[in-house]
Formats: sequence, C-alpha cells, structure tokens
Amino acid sequence: MGEVYRAVHSKIGRVAAVKIMTRAGRDPRSIERFLNEARIQASLQHPNIATLYDFCEVAGQPCIIMEFVDGQTLDDRIAVHGRLLVSEALFIVQAVAEALGYMHSHGIVHRDIKANNIKVTSQGGIKLLDFGIARDNSTPTFTQAGDVIGTLQYLSPELLKGSAADPRSDIWALGVLFYEMVAGVTPFQASTIGELYEKVSKSSFTQATVVNPALPREIDTLISRCLKKNPADRYQSMPELLADTTRLASVISTPRLSTTNLEKGRTSVWTSRLGLTALAASAVLIVLAVVVFLLVGGGGEDTIPGANPSTAARNEPLQTRAVTIEVAEGHADVYRGGEKLGMTPFRLEGKPGEELQLVLKAEGFVDKNVKLSVGQQDKPYTFTLERK
Repeated sequence: MGEVYRAVHSKIGRVAAVKIMTRAGRDPRSIERFLNEARIQASLQHPNIATLYDFCEVAGQPCIIMEFVDGQTLDDRIAVHGRLLVSEALFIVQAVAEALGYMHSHGIVHRDIKANNIKVTSQGGIKLLDFGIARDNSTPTFTQAGDVIGTLQYLSPELLKGSAADPRSDIWALGVLFYEMVAGVTPFQASTIGELYEKVSKSSFTQATVVNPALPREIDTLISRCLKKNPADRYQSMPELLADTTRLASVISTPRLSTTNLEKGRTSVWTSRLGLTALAASAVLIVLAVVVFLLVGGGGEDTIPGANPSTAARNEPLQTRAVTIEVAEGHADVYRGGEKLGMTPFRLEGKPGEELQLVLKAEGFVDKNVKLSVGQQDKPYTFTLERK
C-alpha cells in the first residue's frame, strides 16, 4: 500500500521517515485506510512507539511523516544472530508489551505484531512500527465479514476465521514473536496455507524447549498461555502478561539487549536454574581456595609482606564493564587515537564512568566519530553509518 523513504527536513535538518501511497493503492478505500493509519499513530505518544510528526499531501499524494527509527528490524536481527539470548528476547517482549498495553488502554488494537514491524535502535531502544491495519472504535469497516487481514504466521485462530480482533489477538501474536526469538523459527511451521490454518486453529506447535533445550521451562509456560486456542484462556491483558515476564526475569536475569546469539552464549550461567546452581558452586570453590591459600601459605593478617587488609583493598583493581559496538550495515573498523583496535562487532572494556572516543570507518561510508560512556552494566551499541 505504501513506500517509506528516509528524508531530511530542508530547513531544520531533522531526519524523518516519509510514507507515501503507491499508485496501485490510490483508490478511495486505500486512501481512507491511509488516513486512519495517520489518525491512530498521531494519537499515540509512547517511548516504544514511532512518533508521527505530520500528515500532508504533495501534488495530491498523501504522505505520513514520522520519526526515523535507525537500527535493525527484529526480523533482520534474528536472521543475523539466529536464536536470541533469553535476556534479550525478554527485554524486547517487555518493551513491546508496554507499548501494546498503552495502545489497548486507548482502545486500539495493532493487529500486525511481527518481527518486521519492530526495530532495535542504535541506542538500544525498541520501537513498534506500522499501524496500517490498526483499528479503534472510530475506524471504518474496510473488510467484509469473514475477510482475513494480517500476517498469516502471527494470526490467532479467531482472526483466521474472520472474527474481530481484540487485545487478546495481539497477545497471541506477541507469544508467536517470543517463540520466534528464542527458538529461531515461528511456532507454526507448514508447507501449505491449509496445513498452517489447521495447526493454528488447533494451536498445535512444538514447545520451545524441545526446539532449544537450553531454554528454562518457564519459557514454555509463558508462551503456551499466550497461544491458547480459546482467547478466554490466554492472558487477558498486557499488564497480566508483563507480571509473568517479571517473574520469569527473576529466574533468568535482568532483561537487556546483547549482540551475542544464544548458541555463543550457552556457557552463560544465567540461562537456567542449573546455571545459577553452577554459579553458587563456583563461589563455594573460590571460598575454599582462599581458605586453603591462607592455611598453606602462612596465613595471618600480613599474608602479603608489607601489606595490611586496608592497603590490599585499596590496591584491588576496579571491576571493568564492556561495551560492544556494531554497525547496522556490514562491518566497520574501530579506531581510537588513530590506532585501529579491531572490526565490528567489537568488544571494548573500561571502568564504569570512563568516556570512550572512537572512530568507525568503512569503505563507501563517511567516518563516524562516536563518544560512549562505560556504564555499570555491559551495554551494546549499534550505529548507522552515512553513505558517501
């Protein structure tokens, strides 16, 4: 129905995304749907939703002017990394659920939640996009009874049968998305539309922990409740779903973005309860090693000649944190002070609060100067380079 362009405001220099209708879509009903999209997006002000700036006509052609969101679509991110880390998937699900909860509280159903309509920004934020088929109580009826609208792999059983959408339809789609992030595939795999219809109608899918045994079983419980055939058996609201994601986070770890995929992160101790047990066991071994060292190595308060406990504490190195640097397209060389440090994705450690001034260089792109601050937690950054 439309094409989206990256644009720059000629007077104020603000970068924006401009969505225009294609010639094929300029019939009266499509124009009315386009206006409905603009009206709904204009009514939404949320940090996880792309902001609408303006709606206008140029030479009789309708245009939606909105916030330009850089970074990767979630679809691209899954294609690059495969299965995402559980903590990353949980971070994204919570951000999208908060955006949808806000929309639902305003009587709006998105109806097209999918990986291609969600972006991970270069600053580590999550943005929900594309309100082309969203509807509220003021939305005109564009389809006939029994029509199906949306993306098949994410459609709930009631939508496949042509019933009206409600917030629980978005909850189903979010369950499909969560499954896709942690398993690397959507839950309903089929070679024909008829087979897909049958599987979705019966809510017949393989549990995520079977596809990816490294997952904690709590993941299955949450996803299965999102994907109940009967809407009355699903989560009834986004706040209810968010409450369970918070409980899941206490089992997994702090939800956060990461540049590492699940296969590479398999040794991380937070991926399951078993991992937490391993961490506790490691701590016990460290304590035992310290006791043995004190007993065998002479013990006493002055184990290190000329040092006392307070001096040793002052000489202890500060714990470092890491930043991981990526670019949205291809790879770039990372420089600091004229010295090449490596190529993206690049991990750099520093002390919390330390400022890092770097230059990203890639053939065919303008050099990008970036200034980062090392935080209290490891943090990934994704930058968009300008073409020459």
